[in-house]
Amino acid sequence: MLEFIHNIFADNLFIPHGHCYLWQPGLVWLHLLSDFLIAVAYYSIPITLIYFVRKRQDLPFKWIFLLFGAFIISCATSHVMEIWTLWHPTYWLSGFMKAITAFISIYTAIVLVPIVPQLLALPSPAQLEAANNQLKIEIIERKTAEAALLQIKADLENRVEERTNQLQQSMLASLATAAKAKDQAEKLQVALNDLANAQVQLIQTEKMSSLGQLVAGIAHEINNPVNFIYGNIHFIYEYTKDLWQLIILYQQCYPEPAWEIAAYTQEIDLDFVQNDFAKILASIKNGAERIREIVLSLRNFSRLDEAEIKQVDIHEGIDNTILLLKNRLKGQGKHPDIEVVREYNNLPLVECYPGQLNQVFMNILTNAIEAAKESVNNPLIRIQTEALDSDQVMIQISDNGCGMTEEIRNKIFDPFFTTKPIGSGTGLGMSISYQIIDKHGGTLKCVSAPNEGTEFIIYIPTRLKSSI
Repeated sequence: MLEFIHNIFADNLFIPHGHCYLWQPGLVWLHLLSDFLIAVAYYSIPITLIYFVRKRQDLPFKWIFLLFGAFIISCATSHVMEIWTLWHPTYWLSGFMKAITAFISIYTAIVLVPIVPQLLALPSPAQLEAANNQLKIEIIERKTAEAALLQIKADLENRVEERTNQLQQSMLASLATAAKAKDQAEKLQVALNDLANAQVQLIQTEKMSSLGQLVAGIAHEINNPVNFIYGNIHFIYEYTKDLWQLIILYQQCYPEPAWEIAAYTQEIDLDFVQNDFAKILASIKNGAERIREIVLSLRNFSRLDEAEIKQVDIHEGIDNTILLLKNRLKGQGKHPDIEVVREYNNLPLVECYPGQLNQVFMNILTNAIEAAKESVNNPLIRIQTEALDSDQVMIQISDNGCGMTEEIRNKIFDPFFTTKPIGSGTGLGMSISYQIIDKHGGTLKCVSAPNEGTEFIIYIPTRLKSSI
């Protein structure tokens, strides 16, 4: 194979083509100049075709021009090879170039035949001119008809204007009265909405304050015994290690114990107890660490009633909320476990009311869990964060549930609006979340469609304005 490839480019296997011309200068130059000029012309034609096609993007069958260009380029290269073989007898390479030219030529001929009817069907210049003339006649007729219609329209408008002036005089008094009544109704509606929102916020603030105190107290009560258990695990491990070492020493010093000891050792399966006891201690330690994590999350979440502005890690608030909702993420009955995918990017610390943001995360994630449970396969909640610039961050929380219609999506942030059965929800969660994000100078958006899941997008500045 390598020898064959070498022979393709070898120029010492044959005699140069110039020997066929007996190296007569006139004959050599005649063929050289002829092939050179043909190659130059062939190379210039594809360039012209490509330029033409780029300038006339509306042309049909543009690929034909490109195919012809490839065909002409291969022909030009064949003529260049004719010049080359005058002195360098690489006839294998020249033959391959001619074979490529033959392939492109045959392919061009084959694909050209089926489209000839389509090319013949293209309108001729005479047909285009006749169509343009017909269009001009229709345009003139249409303009004449439009002029007549405009005249009729002007007459009708004059009559309507006269009648309208008469009606306006009689309606002015009624309109003034209606406008005054409408203005009063709008003011009353605004006052009613403000009162309802204030009542909702007051109830929720009081509820969150009580919840924060309750959660903080529970976390404190749990933390004391957990710390006691966690602190003594190390000593239990060390004492047990010493006892096992003592037993090993007894076994080494007294390889043949009394039959009572041997029988009891076999009865309790000492080797199993020794191996299993270490696993039990590790399980106790893991359980204590899990309780400590939950207590820490309860403490963090108990900041719901904090009025102090702080710089916080958004990821910490999200993680604490997920930890509190971990039990609801587990599968129940026919519903599998809900997977939570966290795609966190580096975020700056955000200046905010941390408890209020935790409340927003709790409301959105709770709704996402309820929606994801309705997913037939692989229920999923995806959380993405990104720093848009130096003074704004974005949090996206999406689920693969059943989604919602545009009508529901447009009402999702309205107070007291809920899709849950009566008694299952107050309809205040998303409304309060929207108000909290707005209070922080950010925006809360909802993107959803039926059978396409739901996504809540939070934009929040990293620094609160002084007016808040």
